[in-house]
Amino acid sequence: MLIRQKAVKTIAAAFCALTVMGAALGIPAQAASASAPYNITIGIGSTETEVRFCWQSGNSAAGQLQIAKTSDMKNNSFPADSTKQAAVAKMTATEGVLNNPKNTDQSIGSFQDESGAALSDEYSDKVTVGGLVPNTSYTYRVGDGTTWSKTYTFQTKSAKDGFSFAAFGDPQMGASGNLANDQAGWANTLKKVYSKYPSLNFLFSMGDQVNNYDHLYTQQKEYNAFFNPDSSADYLQTHILAAYSGNHDFQMGKYYSFHYNQPNLSTLGQTKTNNVDDNNGDYWFRYGNTLFLVLEGNNFYDVSAHDAFLKQAIDANKDAKWKVVSFHQAPYSEANHDGATSADDDTMFMRKNWTKLMDKYQIDIVLNGHDHYYTRTYQMYGGSAVSTVKKGQVTNPKGTVYLTLDSGSGSKYYKYNATADHSFSAVGWQNNEPTYTYAKVTGDTFTLTTYKTSSDTPIDTYTITKTSASPTAAVSTTAPASAASNPKTGDREGGTYLYAALAALALIVAAGCIAALRKKPTARS
Repeated sequence: MLIRQKAVKTIAAAFCALTVMGAALGIPAQAASASAPYNITIGIGSTETEVRFCWQSGNSAAGQLQIAKTSDMKNNSFPADSTKQAAVAKMTATEGVLNNPKNTDQSIGSFQDESGAALSDEYSDKVTVGGLVPNTSYTYRVGDGTTWSKTYTFQTKSAKDGFSFAAFGDPQMGASGNLANDQAGWANTLKKVYSKYPSLNFLFSMGDQVNNYDHLYTQQKEYNAFFNPDSSADYLQTHILAAYSGNHDFQMGKYYSFHYNQPNLSTLGQTKTNNVDDNNGDYWFRYGNTLFLVLEGNNFYDVSAHDAFLKQAIDANKDAKWKVVSFHQAPYSEANHDGATSADDDTMFMRKNWTKLMDKYQIDIVLNGHDHYYTRTYQMYGGSAVSTVKKGQVTNPKGTVYLTLDSGSGSKYYKYNATADHSFSAVGWQNNEPTYTYAKVTGDTFTLTTYKTSSDTPIDTYTITKTSASPTAAVSTTAPASAASNPKTGDREGGTYLYAALAALALIVAAGCIAALRKKPTARS
C-alpha cells in the first residue's frame, strides 16, 4: 500500500510542471465561451447503424445535435427536421480520492484550479442517433441552439462483408510528465493509422485515456488532449470511438462517465466511490458478426456480476460468430505491470478467476491494456496453453487468445518482468515506441496485426479461422467457486479484503465460519 501511495505521489509531483505549461499548450480546461461545446465525440453504438454523441459545455440548458446526410445539406444549412435534443447532466467528481479517501462527490464548481480560483461548472450532453444508412456521409454540429460547434462530417460503414478497427493500449495523456509530448504522440499514432487504413470502421481504446489521480484541473487538460489531439484533423469528431475506463480514468469517481455515451451500459460491474455509484459498469455492442463485451476491470472481485453480464449479453446475441471481451487490466502480460506476482495481486486474481469466464463462454479474443507492453498469448484454456507451438494462424482452435497492447501514445512503458512465469506468452515485444493493433474481421477469419508507429512492418500478426459459429456455451447461474459475489466490490470504502481467507475458503466453510472482512481494490499506477 505504501509503495502504491508513493507511486501516486510521484506522479502528482511530476504534474506540477503542468501549472506553467497550460498556456503554452493552448489547452483550456474549459471552452472559451461558457456555452461553447468541447470534447465532442462520436461514440460506438449498439450496432453499426447507431452512433452515440457526447460533449461537454458550461451551459446548463439541454444541448442540441443537428445531423443530416451530407447530400441533404443545402448551402451548408441543415434541413428543418435535423435537430435532436440532448440529455444534459451537471457533472460531478471526487477529486484526489486515493490519497484522501474521505473526499466526496461534488459539482465541478466546488473545486479549484492551480491558481486557487474556482473551476467553472461543467455539463455533459448525450444524444443517441439510430437508423443510420451504411456507407453514407453525415454532417453534424452540436450546441445549444445559439452557440454551435463547427461542422463535422463522418462516414458510416457497412459490416456486410466484414469490418475493421484499430485498437490502442493506454494513451494515458500526461503520464510522461509532458502533456504536450503525449498529445503529439497520440496525434501521430492516429495519423499513421488513418494513413494506412483510411476505411476503418471504428477506433477502440483500452482504458487510461487520462492519467492524473489528484487534481481535477489537470485531468480536464488531459481529456482535452485525448479528445482533441490534432485540431487540423479532428480525429475523434469524425471517426467512431469505443472506449472504457482504466484504473486512472475512474479515480475521479463519476467524472469519467460524463465523457462517454456507451451502449447497453449495465449496472453489473459498476464501481463505487464512497458508496456513490460511479455510473460505469459492463457494456456491450454488436458490430456485424461480432459481439464485443466490455467489462469494468476496476471491479476486480465481483466475478459473479461479470458472469451475469456475460450471460445476458451472449443470450441476446446467440447468432454472433465471434465473441471479443475487453477490459483494462491484463491477466497475461510479460510485464506484469509493476512486478507484483503474489496471489493477492489484482491481475493474478483476474488470471485465476476472470479467465474461467472466458473458458465458460467460449470467448475467442481478449483485448487488454494496463501493462504498456505488447504480449500475445498462446490459445489459453483452463489456465494453461493449449499448445506451445508458435503459430501465426490457427483454425477452429480451442480456448482464447489474449492480447495486451502497448501504449498508443508513447506516454509510458513497462519493462519485462524477468522473475515471473511467462509460459503463456507466444510473443512479447517492447521497443519503447507507440503501437496500434489493426483488426480485420470477415465471415470466417479474425486477423490481428500489431504495428509500431515508426514503420509499416508488423510486430506480430495472428489469424483465427473459424469454419462455423461456436455453439453458445452452456451457462450456469453460479460464479466460479473461488469468486463469490461481493456487493461492495469496487467501492473504495469497501472494508478489508483478506486474501488468505480466499485461499483457505474450503477450510473456513467446513468450520462454519465466514470471513467477511474485505477491502476494496486499490488502484495501481
